[in-house]
Amino acid sequence: MEHRTEADGPGMRLMRLWLWVAPLSMLAVTVLFGVLAVAEGKWGLVAAMVLLALVAVGLLVVQWRLLKPLQRTEDSDDGEV
Repeated sequence: MEHRTEADGPGMRLMRLWLWVAPLSMLAVTVLFGVLAVAEGKWGLVAAMVLLALVAVGLLVVQWRLLKPLQRTEDSDDGEV
């Protein structure tokens, strides 16, 4: 049985925006600072940026897994008959 889906409210859209933008912007900033650190030869800062980039990717994966069950699909089965 197909279920009708309603558009998400503004709160859910804001949460999704935050959960996607925060780790992606964190990753972009670490890449930028990493490139600048390589240009200046500051290898300790490069190592810190690589670690921070790994944290950003991990955060993105965790948040993606948290949002996955919240997606509304037309063919989702809620257990109702």
